Amino acid sequence: MGDLACVNGDLMAPEQATVPIYDRGFLFGDSVYEVCRIYQGRCWLEGDHLARLKRSLKELEFPPYDLDQLVARIYRTIRASFVKEGLVYVQITRGVAPRTHAFPHPPVKPTEVIIVRPYDDGPMAELRKSGVPIVSRPDIRWKRCDIKTTNLLGNVLANESAHREGAYEAVLIDAEGHVTEATHTSLLWVRDGRIEGTPEGHEILIGMTRHLTQRLVKKIDVPFVERRVTLAELLKADEVFLVGTSTEIMPVATIDGRPVGSGRPGPIAAKLQAAYTDDLNAWLAEAASYETKEAPAQVS
Repeated sequence: MGDLACVNGDLMAPEQATVPIYDRGFLFGDSVYEVCRIYQGRCWLEGDHLARLKRSLKELEFPPYDLDQLVARIYRTIRASFVKEGLVYVQITRGVAPRTHAFPHPPVKPTEVIIVRPYDDGPMAELRKSGVPIVSRPDIRWKRCDIKTTNLLGNVLANESAHREGAYEAVLIDAEGHVTEATHTSLLWVRDGRIEGTPEGHEILIGMTRHLTQRLVKKIDVPFVERRVTLAELLKADEVFLVGTSTEIMPVATIDGRPVGSGRPGPIAAKLQAAYTDDLNAWLAEAASYETKEAPAQVS
């Protein structure tokens, strides 16, 4: 079937889906979201994404939310779409209420949107072979980037500027001259045989693929450390790569037109991508083995 939406539990084609003009997600960006990769009809890193979604809801003081029901609706939508390899987008807004900045009191029912669509990794796989160009841009985002909200205009402007220059992504630089992250991916780099990344905090999103990378480094015997670096220091790194839900492990070939290392994908990025694939295949095999022993409960 392809693209399919589920709005507050009702399945429909995305072009038929609507939200009221007084929805706070539409008016204020008062909403949170997650994007999961679907492999063989299953959500990869599902528990990690749900934990981050729960945290985002808590940080924005949303009323308690039934995540078990959300998961049931996600898989109902995936099955109805017949998508085996794709992406699932989940957005939860504070709901519909007269337009005023203060939260509605008493709280109103949140709006829940789920969108499932196919995803072809072929073009990304080709880019991983050569690496991608990125450019640097000022980080003009709000100060709580650790919350995965739909307030993404700063990201959008930087990414659009990058695309106009023919770049794949933009690396963001804060007011003190330090690297934070990219517009829709986490940024990591290699120096002195170590993988490094900006320390977690309010300045960057808690990346699920970054967290996976921190687990995978043990398999490839490479240490991971948190470091703050300037753009000048980043340009001297041996390797730089982006990590993300649809990106996986993407080597960076150039930054602002200057080659990173040899200008080609480096050995550590290649080892990480191989470890990522092995971990994914092991998870899929384990899930398939479980399915043959005990069929999962059907969700109505």
